[in-house]
Amino acid sequence: MTRNKQIRAVLLAALMVFSVFAGSIAFTGTAAADASNVDGTVDGNDVLINATLAGNETSYTAFVDVNGDGQFDTGEPNATNNSPSGATQLNESVDVSSLSDDTYTVAVQTNGTTVVTGNSVSVSNGETPELYSAVHYVNDSGVPVIELAFSEQVSNISNINVYQDDSDATSIVQNRSQTADGQVVLGVNGVYTGDIVVEVPESVQDGNGNSVSDGLDSDNNASVTVATVTADGGSVDAYQGEVVAITDGTIDADVSVESDDSQDDSENFQFSGSTGPNSEVFVFNTENRELETYNYSVGSSTTGQIDVLDLGLELTVDDLNVTTEETIEGTVSANAGGEAIDVAIVDEDGDEVASDDDAELNGQGEYEFSFDVAAEDIDAGDYTVEATADNSGVTVTSDTVTVSEAEDGSADFTESVVTDERGDVVAIPVTLSNADTATVTIGSDSQGYEANVTVEDGNDDGEVVILWNSAESTSMNVDDVFSVEDSDDDVLTGDDGVTNVTEPTSDLIDAGDYDLEVQTGASAGDAENVATLVLEDGGVQTVRTWTAPDGESLSDLEEVTEALETANLTEDSEIAYGDQVVIQIEASGLEGTVDPEGDETVSNFFDSDSYRLTVNQSNPGPNRDPKILNLTNATVVADGSNDTYFVVFNSEDVPAIRDENDNGVIDGSETDSVSTADDDQYDVEFVMFEDPSTGTALVEDNSSASTSYENVEAEHDFDSDPINVTNTADVSISGTSNTAPGTEITLRVRSSGDTQPRFLKTATVFVTENGTFSGTFDFSEQAVDDTFTVTADGGVAADVEADGNVVESVDTSTTTEEPTDTTTTTEEPTETTTTEATTEATTEATTEATTGDGETSTGTPGFGVAVALVALVAAALLAIRRD
Repeated sequence: MTRNKQIRAVLLAALMVFSVFAGSIAFTGTAAADASNVDGTVDGNDVLINATLAGNETSYTAFVDVNGDGQFDTGEPNATNNSPSGATQLNESVDVSSLSDDTYTVAVQTNGTTVVTGNSVSVSNGETPELYSAVHYVNDSGVPVIELAFSEQVSNISNINVYQDDSDATSIVQNRSQTADGQVVLGVNGVYTGDIVVEVPESVQDGNGNSVSDGLDSDNNASVTVATVTADGGSVDAYQGEVVAITDGTIDADVSVESDDSQDDSENFQFSGSTGPNSEVFVFNTENRELETYNYSVGSSTTGQIDVLDLGLELTVDDLNVTTEETIEGTVSANAGGEAIDVAIVDEDGDEVASDDDAELNGQGEYEFSFDVAAEDIDAGDYTVEATADNSGVTVTSDTVTVSEAEDGSADFTESVVTDERGDVVAIPVTLSNADTATVTIGSDSQGYEANVTVEDGNDDGEVVILWNSAESTSMNVDDVFSVEDSDDDVLTGDDGVTNVTEPTSDLIDAGDYDLEVQTGASAGDAENVATLVLEDGGVQTVRTWTAPDGESLSDLEEVTEALETANLTEDSEIAYGDQVVIQIEASGLEGTVDPEGDETVSNFFDSDSYRLTVNQSNPGPNRDPKILNLTNATVVADGSNDTYFVVFNSEDVPAIRDENDNGVIDGSETDSVSTADDDQYDVEFVMFEDPSTGTALVEDNSSASTSYENVEAEHDFDSDPINVTNTADVSISGTSNTAPGTEITLRVRSSGDTQPRFLKTATVFVTENGTFSGTFDFSEQAVDDTFTVTADGGVAADVEADGNVVESVDTSTTTEEPTDTTTTTEEPTETTTTEATTEATTEATTEATTGDGETSTGTPGFGVAVALVALVAAALLAIRRD
């Protein structure tokens, strides 16, 4: 090879290396970044593809990836630009008319090599759009919506209507939007249950003018799945039967649901799927799932658990056999309060004949239902009651309820003759059969008094006791005249009944016989049965005085009755000062005027001038006006059915006024207020006036009764002083007291003098009807010559004390020792006795001596007489020895 050839070869090699190097530099300098923000939307037979470019691309191709391989293949619909000239935005229309209906991904290829994919679009060419799903739920933003997933984008979504339970409910829609290609979201103003339907009219079309048909019925309607629970991350509870909406807020997200492996006896349920095209919600129906925990995941990172619980819906019917004039009643209960339910009466053909669609379980998880058979026009036949929980759809059904034709109703009086005193509240019992209402007529036009009253048997016990206040015979106000004994029953007025006084009296109704008529229903004048009302003259029968301990509560009839039964309220004319005085008045014809309240207390007893109670002092002393007790604040308890009234006051605390006017009554002009004393004596008189200064005369002639009582100083006393007892187990210490029977007394036995060890024994006893008290104590641990004091403390009497001694034997004529307690207690069946040791500072030691048989006997500590004599002799001998 010549030198020139060698030089030429070297130059050629260098040129080749330089060319490769330069080419590499040139290629590197023109490299472009990938396209971004690739997005496609369907526009009729075209797909509009948009993207962001780097600006230095030499070419690009916008295409529809038909086979989904992520590459541009020949034959795939596209739009190509080989000279973008530095463009930074790509906006191309790609004809997809040749494609079959399906979902495809849009993409952009730059510089002939790099491909960037975008979103999916649904292509429909000439075929009608389809409604894939319709779900009502609360989305992941906490907003209640109805999501409609169409196969492609549609127009005129404002024409979509919503119905709930066959009623137009479009007004619940607050806003409408199409947030994705074919996803329509209707924002609603709450969570609704029941049968929800969307109507998609023909005006809702795709870009080619095709109306939606697939997914709709012949009326262009589609049922909406109602999901009452939303799972969007974390744990949620769902009652078996509820539908759960699983979502993470993204379209066509992957979803999996499976049983939690940690559970025993799991059903091992597994499901994998997705929310579906143009939908961001997957519905998980728990109706056929087990009561267990299910794990779920949705999208790339949202996970949680769904706990399926038992709602425990139950239904009971009070009476499975009713008539066409009665009601079907019962209770629905569940394990959750506040649940919305529907209750319905269903016939044998499965058709609803009556319903309550707005029911809701209360906070205790219960709802009481009631269907009036006649009002609901329910015929005779067999029916069931169904209760359905709105959220879960769980339904329970009752046993068969048989409705039979009601027999003709009837009404009658329990007694053919009703007798009472005029002025009293007269009880008129009425019985009803196959009827709930009856009308009673009292009197007639010819008898000078006539009134009607319609009553309802509210508790279906077949009886209503009408209370007619004869003291209100002059009144036309039916609320003052009529009432019923049982609060479950009722007096019907206005349009519901015939209750009126057509002919009142000018004064208190006269004594005599009056007609009674009764008939079923709310009308008068066609009597089914009759009876006679006999009104007699009232008057005062007796006045007595009783006493009760100061602390005894006598505020209503129940307490007064109990005190009488336990002998804590006893008849007496000598009242221990400070105990309670109870004046018992037996007088007929008062009840209607005093008007007892529900607990038989009387608040207005002293407001009437038709009668008067006076308690006046009979021993005023020299140059003194007698005292008059002011009883306006006394407690008055009525036993109206027995014409008896109790006036209760404290013998010491009751206010009194001097009778300055010498008229025996308090007329308001007196000024000399005084206190009562423990030696006052009083005359008690109750009178009903034939001609009162005001008000109604309750009697034809004055009627009165009187009695008297005196205050005495309250005292306790022991049967003996000193009280000598033996050191035995059952020692009775007794005494007497003039305080009211039932007074509680505490007996305290306390060691005295040099007695060791110290002791304290107590017993609670009660004063008996014969004025005695007695308590039993255990002295078996005490020694002969021990001393003690006994104190009686209780009631309104001052404490009394007596000394006592433990002796070898007692004279039964002065001290009572009995094996059992003879006290008759009035409030407690047994007495309570306690013994406790009293600790005292002392330098003496308790000495225990052991007997010859090995037993230990405990005596009183200290020196006995023999020991003292021995000690004295020993001391004397010692002194002599020392001398």
